[in-house]
Formats: sequence, C-alpha cells, structure tokens
Amino acid sequence: MPGNTSSSTISPQTLIKYARTFDWCTPVVGEVGYTTEPALSFSNDIMQKIIAMNNPWKWNSYAIPVFYSQPYQQDYPTSISQDSLGWLESGTFIDINNTSTPKPQPQIQAVARLQPTFICGIPTQVCWIPNRNATLGTWPGNNITYTNPLQSAGGGPGNNPLTAILDPNGNIQVVTTYGVTLATGTPTWPAAVAAAGTTTSDGTVTWTVQDPNGVAFRLDRLATNNSNVWEFHLFYQQKAPLILTLGQTFAPIPDDLGYLLRQGFLTMCYKKADKNTFQTEFQQWLMSIQDALVESDREIQTFGISPLDPIQGGGAGTGGGYGYPGWPGWSSNGY
Repeated sequence: MPGNTSSSTISPQTLIKYARTFDWCTPVVGEVGYTTEPALSFSNDIMQKIIAMNNPWKWNSYAIPVFYSQPYQQDYPTSISQDSLGWLESGTFIDINNTSTPKPQPQIQAVARLQPTFICGIPTQVCWIPNRNATLGTWPGNNITYTNPLQSAGGGPGNNPLTAILDPNGNIQVVTTYGVTLATGTPTWPAAVAAAGTTTSDGTVTWTVQDPNGVAFRLDRLATNNSNVWEFHLFYQQKAPLILTLGQTFAPIPDDLGYLLRQGFLTMCYKKADKNTFQTEFQQWLMSIQDALVESDREIQTFGISPLDPIQGGGAGTGGGYGYPGWPGWSSNGY
C-alpha cells in the first residue's frame, strides 16, 4: 500500500535520549553514554505489558501454516515454537476438496484446553498443546499407503494411518511427503533427541522430526476414513519478543503507539526514582494502554448465529421453506 513504512523505528536508545531530557531521570539512566541497564529491563517490561493485554492487536496477529484433517487423528504436531505463540485468536476451516464456489468455511472456536476424545464429527473447537503431550501413533508397518488429502494433488479423502507418530527412539515424527512405506524392513530412524527437521526416508514416505517443545493443535472431533478433508486456517497472537540490545526496535509495536512506549519508560524510571509516584504513574499508564485498545477496536464487530435449518417447517427444495438466512449466495429455496 502507498505510504507503508517500517512498523517500528523506536528503540531503547531512543527512549534513553528522551528520558535524559528530564533532570530527575538522569540518576536512573546515566549522565553520559548509554548503559544497558536498567534500560533493557524497562524496555522488556514495557513490551511484555503492552502485548500481553488480552486484546487481539491486529499488528500482532499472525497466520499459522495450514494443516489438514486426517482419519481418527486428534493432535497435529507442528514446527511452531512455544516461544512465538502467545495464544490462539481465531480460526476457520475449509472443506478443501469441495468444488463449490465459495467453499464452505465455518468458524472454529479457539479454547484453552481439550481432553483426548474418541468422538467423530465436524470439529467446533481447537486448542494448542506442547508436541510432547500430543497423542501419537506408531510406525504403521510395510507397504502402507499415505494418501495426500488434497484432490488437487492427486489424492483425496483416504484411510491414512496416523500421520504423527513416536518413532522407536522416542522422536516425534510427522509425514511430510506422502507415498508408500518400505516393502520390507524398517526405516533407519535417527538417534534419540534428534534435531527438529531431521528427515527419514521410508519407501516413498518422508518423516520429519518435530521439536517436543513445539506446538501441536488439538481438535474436539475426529475425522473418519474417507470423510471430508478440512483445511484449518488459524490465527494467533505472538508472544512479546525479547529486546536484547539498545538499538533493537520495539517491533511489532508500531510507531503510532510510541506515546505508550515513552510514557511507560518514564513510569519505569519512577520505579527507581520515586516509588510512591510510580504507583500513580503505573496506573495511569495502564489506563492509557486500555484507551489504545479501545481506539484500535473502532470497527463494528459482527457476531451472530445463522441456522442451517428453519425453526418451523420447510426444507431444501420446498420453494422458500428455509427463507433467507443472511448469507451471500443463498436463494429463496435454501440453496
């Protein structure tokens, strides 16, 4: 877009310069040069407090790489680090092999925890867990076909065994290339505690090691053999990155929130210079963050329920029995 600039140009060094314009700050940040402390600690406290607020800042929202449902698999280990994922924000899933336009794309609710389940059906909830806590299978054996779930890739709904397993040496493995496992013998699995990203050839199947401290996604319902293939599109709020140098910027916090950074830095200086004043300034700063949250939420929110079936009478093909539920593309006969 025209006028796009870097998301952040403000650094701790910038804030030190600003703070030194106040005489009372000089004993805190130093008279000459730039001392790394307490400036770095102050800066990380500010970053944590702003990003940790329970509001989905748009500038801190990131897409998770898509993944696909597999028969009777509830947990899906990934290479995403727990160091980056703060909390799941929202998501949808697509009946990816459906040829209709637009493809059905219902919402899925992000929740804190889900227990292992044997219930099959269309998922409604998703949570994240550490890879090490995921429910995993074992190597399925010789001459087993793993079918790509995408019809566009020559596959489609199939009868795959679990695509996430624990190998004999205790490594978490996921299928990253579909094919047929070895005709005889067993794969040469890597040694225990193999590095994430290590691959193993198994006939034409490729297995890839996942970090046990990475993130897996758990669904509340299981797909079945030959059932619809769901492509999951999830979004998350990133954890606050650590500031390690005085020249590092406050990205992803954009420059238009620089007033919160400056106010926060002076507030932290009060923590060392005047603890009584700090309490008042800290509360005022939190209120300023809250005001910023409200200002960033100016767009109208749309929430609602659109029933698939009518409360009374009618049905598909009954010439208007369903009525119009408010979805684009629906006609009066319910299609």
